[in-house]
Order: sequence, then C-alpha cells, then structure tokens
Amino acid sequence: MNVPAIAKKSFDELKAIPEYKAIYDFVSSNLALIPESLSRAKVIHAIVDEFNKETFAHPLVAQLCPCKVSCSDCCHTQVSVTNEEAELLVHRIQEGIVIDENLLRIQMEAENDSTAFFNIKFEDRKCIFLSEDGSCSVYDDRPSVCRTNAVLGEALQCSTRETLQPTRLVKTSKSDIAIYAFFEKAESAGTLPFMIGNRLKKKT
Repeated sequence: MNVPAIAKKSFDELKAIPEYKAIYDFVSSNLALIPESLSRAKVIHAIVDEFNKETFAHPLVAQLCPCKVSCSDCCHTQVSVTNEEAELLVHRIQEGIVIDENLLRIQMEAENDSTAFFNIKFEDRKCIFLSEDGSCSVYDDRPSVCRTNAVLGEALQCSTRETLQPTRLVKTSKSDIAIYAFFEKAESAGTLPFMIGNRLKKKT
C-alpha cells in the first residue's frame, strides 16, 4: 500500500489521541458506505478541504505561505493517488482534459520507485495536468495529497531542480489522518503517472 509518507507519519504520531482517532474512524466508516469510486474520491476531497479551511485561515499561514497559481515546483514531485483518484482523473481525461502523453510515458517508467522518478530530468517530471501558465487543469479534482501540499517561507525551497531539500510544510494533521484512512481502505494506490497510465491502457 503506497500511503503518502506525511499522512503515515501524522497517523503514527497522533492515532492514540481521541480527536484524531475519531477522524480516522469517521472517514473509514463513511467511505465504506459509498459504493461508487468517483464519489468516494470526491467525498474525501471535500473532507480534506473542510479540514484545511481552519489550517489555512490561520494568520501566520496566510502571511508566510507563498503558494499561488503559477508557483509550480511542487508539481514536479512524485504524487500518490488511490485507485478512486486515478479513476476520477482518467474520467476527466475522457471528458476532454488534454495531457502530455510523452511525459506520461516517461514518468510511467519509474513505476512506484521514487529514486527512479527523481532521476528523471526536472522538465520531464512536470505533472501531466500542469498547464503552460503553471495552473492545474484538474484543480477541482486534484489528488488529496496535493490539497495539503503547502509550505511556509520561500517558494524556492520547494524546487527539486537540483536536489531534494528539506521544506517547512504547513502542518495539516487532521487532513493527513483523513488521507491515511482513505489510502488504507483503498483497493490500490500508487504514483499518479503509473496509476493513470495503466488505466488508460486498459481503456484503449
């Protein structure tokens, strides 16, 4: 199971605290009641967004977080998705969202190996949904982990153009617990290019 590292770290640290255990139980039990995969993805995205409202409304976060449209260094990193999120994104492609199929082929070769992915040159690690103007073409349906990916300080610290470097991330503990529960209950999970590419192959 390819659970996002930050979500797993938050779960391991907070799972014994009643408030966070309640979030885990709530997400796990409610997702089990939703039979349709696209609906499960949309529900978890709504839950994550709701938890994020409190976090990103904090004055210090508002003041120190440099993230904005066209600031897209984080869109050149490896992103994990569940089978539900992959299906949702494939659905958007079938609706007409255009992707760079050559980039998808290059990124698929790394499969779920982070070392192999970061050995790909920076320009070819660009998310297949990143538009020329630096915006996300599937923003409303972007993966759950993308919704919590924000930093404090300088935007340059997100860059992986030369090397991976420590970043001071906004702490999104409640969202992390929800994401952990989502991934744990998923039928499968993996990197975005690998999951989407394999699904597109099956549909052609």
